[in-house]
Amino acid sequence: MKSGVTLTKCYIILLFMMLPQILKSQVETIVFHNCENFFYPTNDPLTNDDNFTPEAPRHWTMERFNLKKDLIAKTYIDLSKGNLPAIIGLCEIENNQVLEALCYDSPLRKGKYKYIHYDSKDIRGIDVAMIYREDRFKVIKHQSISVDSNLVIDEPTRDVLYVNGILDKINLHIFIIHAPSRRNNNKNKGLRKSIFELVYKKAKEIYNSGERNIIVMGDFNDNPWDKSVVEGFKTAKYGNYVPLLNNLMRNDKGKRGSYAYLGEVLNFDQVLVSNEVLQKIDTLTTSSHIFTPNYLIEQNPKNNITIPFSTYKGMRYQGGVSDHLPVFFRIVTTKK
Repeated sequence: MKSGVTLTKCYIILLFMMLPQILKSQVETIVFHNCENFFYPTNDPLTNDDNFTPEAPRHWTMERFNLKKDLIAKTYIDLSKGNLPAIIGLCEIENNQVLEALCYDSPLRKGKYKYIHYDSKDIRGIDVAMIYREDRFKVIKHQSISVDSNLVIDEPTRDVLYVNGILDKINLHIFIIHAPSRRNNNKNKGLRKSIFELVYKKAKEIYNSGERNIIVMGDFNDNPWDKSVVEGFKTAKYGNYVPLLNNLMRNDKGKRGSYAYLGEVLNFDQVLVSNEVLQKIDTLTTSSHIFTPNYLIEQNPKNNITIPFSTYKGMRYQGGVSDHLPVFFRIVTTKK
């Protein structure tokens, strides 16, 4: 009996010793989401956005825009379980008007979000962007990384967004990618790999400078196990080589995906993190890094795979959030 009491006292003492550290910790959510043609419903004469205006066959109205905007906001609120995400990487965003509506005129306004966005040379006018809670993430610098025009085969592609800032007390370096699609018989396959190699090179330079907390996230239009991703980001282990970046979706093959095309589940939406970030990830509350509530899934009994409930199916409007599911992870930081 005496030894049992002594052991209990030891546990209590240990708990009190750990308590200050527990009280100092904060769990932050980081998200990436392809928003599926998130256009503002006015015509921009400088881009090919004519399909997303009220007069177009798709009949993209302000009413439909506002519904999509609020559903997107609801998704991020649900995903974060009430503690709004600190950082959200986005793609298929048309312009600042879309980001202002999402940040300031949706349920996300409670998070007092700011946004970072650069116009790229994509002919449809869709770009990558990032929104963040100013009370959680302090921006140090950001830039748009353009793809070498000599590598482009048929049309300009999206730039990569790089953001450096402090999340609570962690100095983060973030890259957000929307790689070229597989259209036209996948002619952009080599370009995608070149983009991944470019981002990896910049990430390695940052890592070698002593800054070790690196995140790469985006729609890669390739799977984690595809050659372009494995070789582009050098994620394969061999001999004594330890990869700089860890793909959080590497074990999803055959289990789950964030996108579906022609009856196939795909894992195009991915997050890669350095070992230092990996060690901070909260694994106790997250079994999957893909968010799959029922309202984001197409409810069709004929489906034998998980298909995201998209805004449009071809030219037909169906009012879903996106044809891609959000991907996310949570990290444990130290409170300010």
